[in-house]
Amino acid sequence: MAIEPKVLLLDEPFGALDAQVRRELRKWLREIPDATGVTAVFVTHDQEEALELADRVVVMCQGNIEQVGSSDTVYDQPASPFVYGFIGESSTIPVAVRSGEVGIGNWATGLFASNEADGERRLFFRPHDVELIDAKANGISGTVVATRRVAGAKHIELTVDGLPAATRVEIELPAAHPARISDRIAFRPGQWKLFA
Repeated sequence: MAIEPKVLLLDEPFGALDAQVRRELRKWLREIPDATGVTAVFVTHDQEEALELADRVVVMCQGNIEQVGSSDTVYDQPASPFVYGFIGESSTIPVAVRSGEVGIGNWATGLFASNEADGERRLFFRPHDVELIDAKANGISGTVVATRRVAGAKHIELTVDGLPAATRVEIELPAAHPARISDRIAFRPGQWKLFA
């Protein structure tokens, strides 16, 4: 290794390590640039790693730069459908905008996009960023087709009312939630974005 390099290039340095060791080394590696003042370029396919380590994230797709920004900006304000789907978990469903209201078929979702022209869109949202609502309220509703426990959460897969059965979304609920297959659930995304 070069002594006192001006730039440190790290090309997937944790690729062959198990998850626990990777997490421990991420904390240590994050301190090196801060302590030495050396710029580090860290290449990874692990989005969690990139978001935790980087001051600035560059998301690339097929050799093209999709977005450059802080971890918060790239995660919270993705610039394209690719970035939304690639950074963190996401769900997407086809919707229509009519007079500023977002709908699925004839169903009102309770979401509004006053700056959007009428037309077909794709609604993107994070599975963990949903609010359960009463089934009679305007929202997105569906039938549970699968549940699985992931650490401290329950991942629920739903078919969505008004869409073909093959169109499914995933939402994340607390592990103690009693949702079972065939149950009905209604929800509304907290943060969401529309793309053409």
